[in-house]
Amino acid sequence: MDEEIHNMAEALEKASHNEPKIFKKLYRGIWADYLEDGEDLPVGGSIFSDELTTKIILDFSSFKGQLDSFRSPQKLSELFVQNKPALIDWLSKVGSKIDPYIFFIANHIQIKVQALLDVDVKNPPTDLKRRTRFQNDMAKLSDLKGLSMCAEQASLGKYLLQNVLEKEYTSYYVSGVEMQSKSNDLFNHSFIVIKTQTSKTYIFDIARPLSGNNLPRILETDVPFTYELFLNSKNKLVGATEVLKGGRLYFGVGNPMLDDEPQIIENV
Repeated sequence: MDEEIHNMAEALEKASHNEPKIFKKLYRGIWADYLEDGEDLPVGGSIFSDELTTKIILDFSSFKGQLDSFRSPQKLSELFVQNKPALIDWLSKVGSKIDPYIFFIANHIQIKVQALLDVDVKNPPTDLKRRTRFQNDMAKLSDLKGLSMCAEQASLGKYLLQNVLEKEYTSYYVSGVEMQSKSNDLFNHSFIVIKTQTSKTYIFDIARPLSGNNLPRILETDVPFTYELFLNSKNKLVGATEVLKGGRLYFGVGNPMLDDEPQIIENV
């Protein structure tokens, strides 16, 4: 009976959620305001096409017995309040001005995703081995445990974030490209965007934690990172600065197979 009541509550929560439940198209990628259990998430395709034909079935329900603290904001928010003074003191010592709530939540989400998907940070899988789990360009998220890459980790992270973030914050799943420096090539990449109540945006690069300590790689974007900024764009990047180490990365849309120089928006 308890299981039945819980399932009904979950269904009602989904039905009443006021976020759009559609994928918005980006050039060779997508922008998702909301992810639902059972959806097919486009994650890749042929290098000769802009269409995303490879998909992951988001079977989030397969993890439901392990998500007790990630169904609503309450538990993590209470834990944040308990740890807030110490966290603010630590962030001050390392010279970071990031919103401590965002850092705290991102850290817990990253740890949970790594546990659920059996992520080995020190020994990431090869794409070739990951592809063995796909049949007819489809694979379940749960079948990629131990072999997950950015799309899987970012989608599960986004799903957890949309459940636990306080209402002043919003999260988005984005598949696009990243560039490590202006002289480097573009690479396909999936990541999470978190927006604050003041419309400041952060990139939560969940699949690439900081080396050495496994802390979340979070970057403050130079300008608000919004869907509208990239709508109808084919080669645009936004600069972003890591909140802990101060390093610079670039995120946006583009085609790694082309040599076109991207339009870079930055404020440094």
